[in-house]
Amino acid sequence: MVSTEEVGDIFVLRVDAVRLDSAVGTIIRNAVVSKLDSTRKFALDIGAVKLVDSGGLGSLVALLKNITNHQGRLALVGMNKSVRMMFELSRMDRQFSLLEDMPKAVAFLQQA
Repeated sequence: MVSTEEVGDIFVLRVDAVRLDSAVGTIIRNAVVSKLDSTRKFALDIGAVKLVDSGGLGSLVALLKNITNHQGRLALVGMNKSVRMMFELSRMDRQFSLLEDMPKAVAFLQQA
């Protein structure tokens, strides 16, 4: 459901689920919390996700807050059109850093 890898000092998470809900959000949160002592840069690839429900969005907001409270940065990567539209309609695109692909996310996070 969620795979991880480290690219330099960036912790990359890839969501392989079509729906990002609170259950997937919990898996993501647990993976990030386990790395907060060793890194502050996180890229979440949600290219496979077709739907983010309210529980998933809430999980992402809590995740962003947790990461920023630890002086970290989070990039959401590879969002499809419908998910991006949902982020724009809810104005969450103003809270999150939305990047088109992983090379752009890595460059963005390396600036930190």
